[in-house]
Amino acid sequence: MYKKTLVTTLLFLAGPVVYAQTHVQVYGAVDTGYVKETGTDARMDENEDNAIGIKGYEDLGGGYQVTFQLEKRFQLYDGGYKESEGFYDALATRLRGEQRVDWLGAANVGIKGAFGRIRLGRVDELSFEYFKEIDPFEQLSTGSALAKYNLARSEQVANTLRYDSPEWSGFSFGAAYTLGTDTHQRVENADGSFSYKKGVRNDGFGVSLRYEGEDLFLTANFARVADSAKSWVWNAGGAYSFGDLRVSLGYQKSQVKDMSDWRLEPDDDFIETTGINQEEWQAGVSYGFGANTVKFGYSHGAMKGNDYLKGGNANKYALGYTYDFSKRTQFYAMASYTESSNNDVGAIYNNNGVAADSVTGVQVGITHKF
Repeated sequence: MYKKTLVTTLLFLAGPVVYAQTHVQVYGAVDTGYVKETGTDARMDENEDNAIGIKGYEDLGGGYQVTFQLEKRFQLYDGGYKESEGFYDALATRLRGEQRVDWLGAANVGIKGAFGRIRLGRVDELSFEYFKEIDPFEQLSTGSALAKYNLARSEQVANTLRYDSPEWSGFSFGAAYTLGTDTHQRVENADGSFSYKKGVRNDGFGVSLRYEGEDLFLTANFARVADSAKSWVWNAGGAYSFGDLRVSLGYQKSQVKDMSDWRLEPDDDFIETTGINQEEWQAGVSYGFGANTVKFGYSHGAMKGNDYLKGGNANKYALGYTYDFSKRTQFYAMASYTESSNNDVGAIYNNNGVAADSVTGVQVGITHKF
């Protein structure tokens, strides 16, 4: 009995010593509401990403820390997995047969110090992370700017080394390198057999420049997408705050290159949606008063198609309102209208993916962060 008591006491005393070395934070968000858009039934959906995550660090001394982050995203309305988003995850699914990503938000470890921060694993993609701040709707929900639907856009990238510099008088930069799958393309020969050759596989990389001052935010980013025949996207823009009024402007351009010699199966027609150039312009205004914020966004998209998809233009107008019940809980409501020059363009730029030349959307819901 004495030995058990002694062991228990030693473990109790040692516990704070062990756990004090690693600082761990559990965080997340729960969000749901209703969305109704032309061409689809009313559904429950989210504005903020529903997620639960764990992040933390261990002090190594000398100003250095080891950091880590794991974030799982999910669909609150049914408790299911959230589907991967973005060009990178879409290609990874096809190339490696992945059906879902368990840690969709983040899964990385790194080191932080006076030199900046390095992370390895799955991280936010640079051209997405900073350009979305220019959109009053942060590329979320039915109110999102058209830049969200750019075919070369990815929210997160896996197999990546990312570096973020310290800040010097508001200026900072970032760089990332993403490994490709380095596998071989399967091609059917005339006799029905299969051979393998190098296809669309390539490593990816990204660079980012930004300035964050008291009232001014500026950013410029470039990314080459891994496993995409060297497809790329770049964007630039900024925002300025006049007290409670914030105005923003942005531009994005991309090229999803021709992958007509890539097929996973003989009848695979996914390649018909490649070889597309896109451009998006956007402008936004938001004004906060008390717990209330009203916002407006306008964006224009232009798509140069191929033999399968028609080219054309799209315009989107969005109006939104939020009310903060507290620092953690928010009510939101928004409405949007997207008009496209043809159904093919609409299928790309409509939030619900419906092949229609015009779509009206309405969304209301509530968000709680913890």
